[in-house]
Amino acid sequence: MTHAAPGAIPGDPSHVLRLATVPGPDGPVVALTGDLDYESAPRLLDALNRVTVPDGATLTLDLSDVRFFDSGGINALLRARTALQERGAELAVCRLSPVVERIFRITGLDTVLSPGGPAGTGTGTGPSAG
Repeated sequence: MTHAAPGAIPGDPSHVLRLATVPGPDGPVVALTGDLDYESAPRLLDALNRVTVPDGATLTLDLSDVRFFDSGGINALLRARTALQERGAELAVCRLSPVVERIFRITGLDTVLSPGGPAGTGTGTGPSAG
């Protein structure tokens, strides 16, 4: 059974999680757009496993366009961090959307995944940023 995020309009493609990968100064940057939740988390993890990240590099997730974020998204980020560390790389996050920033603060995830700014700039979007 498929459940839409609260407030989602059935069939609205803006809630589907989309990823775009570009090179960054410290490694690949993956921009997420849409909902990062229980249903989309496995797709995110699968996609991140296919991204080439050299030893010692950092894969950065740009979360500025994430519209909905729940415990499935939290779990996915923690699992991605562990998987990257096992591969000799790191996970960073940048440009948190207001929804993501709020969940990071409430759960303490901002102490585990320190939010930075746009990849390479060191500026963030909120009080917990860099």
